[in-house]
Amino acid sequence: MFLLKTVVVESQNKTNEMVVNNFVKSVFFEKKTAKFIADNYVYFEPINNARYSSEDRIEIVGKHLKKIKKEKTSLINPTDYSVVPYNEYKGAKAVFKTTNNVFILLSKNNPVMYFSFINDRIFSFDYITKGDESLFITY
Repeated sequence: MFLLKTVVVESQNKTNEMVVNNFVKSVFFEKKTAKFIADNYVYFEPINNARYSSEDRIEIVGKHLKKIKKEKTSLINPTDYSVVPYNEYKGAKAVFKTTNNVFILLSKNNPVMYFSFINDRIFSFDYITKGDESLFITY
């Protein structure tokens, strides 16, 4: 049973790492649109009220993408970046309450971005820090 669980977790980790790699390429190197990014990589939670349409949510993602492009582009070395599960990275990093589905984008072995996952899609790629704890921002 343990071996099966390990294989499933490793497979899911590889899938999520691939999603982050494709996200990074699409955002930073291929300059894809917010709609393309949202449609292909981002998980949107179902919302019970109709306050925000799908287009509104994509616009919010677009604003976060613009922010991270401005802040992170210079930090990502296109030939030297990798993605690792949060719990495997032993260096200094942001602290999140739960880390099971969190991955770190590293460039030159330094954390550049954090990604929270649900159902093999990015739940969040932006966060804020309050005190000692970081909190993901959802869309």
